Formats: sequence, C-alpha cells, structure tokens
Amino acid sequence: MRGVKLLTGYSALLIYVIVAFLVAFGMSFTSNLLGPKAPGGLKRTTYESGIIPEAPVGYFSVRFYRVAMFFMIFDVAVTALYPWAIALGTLHQAGFVKALVFLVVVALAFAYVWNKGGFQWD
Repeated sequence: MRGVKLLTGYSALLIYVIVAFLVAFGMSFTSNLLGPKAPGGLKRTTYESGIIPEAPVGYFSVRFYRVAMFFMIFDVAVTALYPWAIALGTLHQAGFVKALVFLVVVALAFAYVWNKGGFQWD
C-alpha cells in the first residue's frame, strides 16, 4: 500500500516532466518544420544588439575554459559540503568521517591539478 501512495505522490511530477519534454520537442519540431529556410551569409554572422560586426570575432583561449572547468569542479565540491556544515551539530562520527574523506579526495584533486600545472596561465 505504501508503494502505491509513493507512486501517486510522484505521478504529478512524472506527468509534468513528460508534458514539458513533449512541449519542448513539439515547439522545436514545429519551428524547424514551418520556419523559413534561407541559408545565407548573414545567417552565419554574429548578431549583437542589431549592430553588424565590423571585424571577425576572435576565439577565446583554452586557458579560460580550463580555469572555468576547475572553478566548476571545486565550486561543486564546496556546494556539496554546505549541507554538511549546516548539520554538523547533529552528525555523528560517521558523518564527520565521510566529510573528511570527501575533503581529502578534493584536496588530492587540487594537488594533482597544481602538480600538473593546471593553474599556470602561461
């Protein structure tokens, strides 16, 4: 009986996800089906606030991507530690050990990236 209640509790969420997927797919399909097909030179240029670019746009260096990826990795690690810090008073020794293991893994990843020169800009 409990499983049926759980299923009905999540059925609204499941229906919402299915409808959202169908609407997104339907709009994309309809746009491709009914939209104008006019390939040309202007379609391949960048459009920024109605101003036509005067020179080709330069590409970003891979260094920016690398820094952004490292930031995201360590930012997610800090975000994962936030709930642990909130519940620190109610956790037992096992919770503390799990967080400590997680911090050691993050510190090892940081040391590995540093050792490989991932934070070097030049």
